[in-house]
Amino acid sequence: MRKSLKSDVLAAARSLFMSQGYDGVGMREIARAVGREPVQIYRLKLSKSDILAELILALNDEQITRLPELHAMADQQPTLEAKVCGYLRALYAADIEFLPIRAVGAAHGWAWGPDYEKRVIAQLMQLIQPVRAWLAQAALDQVEARCYAVWSLYYVGFRRAVMQGASPDDCLGEIRPSVELLLRPAPSAAPAKPRLKRARAALDV
Repeated sequence: MRKSLKSDVLAAARSLFMSQGYDGVGMREIARAVGREPVQIYRLKLSKSDILAELILALNDEQITRLPELHAMADQQPTLEAKVCGYLRALYAADIEFLPIRAVGAAHGWAWGPDYEKRVIAQLMQLIQPVRAWLAQAALDQVEARCYAVWSLYYVGFRRAVMQGASPDDCLGEIRPSVELLLRPAPSAAPAKPRLKRARAALDV
């Protein structure tokens, strides 16, 4: 019963947050939506912030379920840059679909406990796996560092959706030049310049 009530609460909160915004919904409204009193919701040990975290985890799981499809679609692109950018655009489209929840999750994530943080990080490692695979296939160096940098840029682009209602293409356009820089091979070390004969002669004295 407890599990069923939790599922009902999360489903109701998801609908309310999407239609009225996170700040426009209180625990009383969530409780009313499932025919309960707020105290019964609190007995589940779920605060409003916890409910938001659970919804973010659920949305992440939905994206992870679609990973094979998203990976395969982007993998059809001819270049590394096109694959990575195509994948990021697909993620932007998925995140923007649930913008009222995603936007607040990005702002409130710092307040979640270590258990939620650990679970979210584990999910993000799965979501970035296609990028990691493409970088490794391209034999680039510093794959992990490049992945973290690409993921950080992703949130820079997503900020445009949060602040300005930008489209997936606009979000990607914001970061694409930087992403393309990250996907270039590291420049080879410059060859050492030959010593001047005069300098060598001076050393031999």
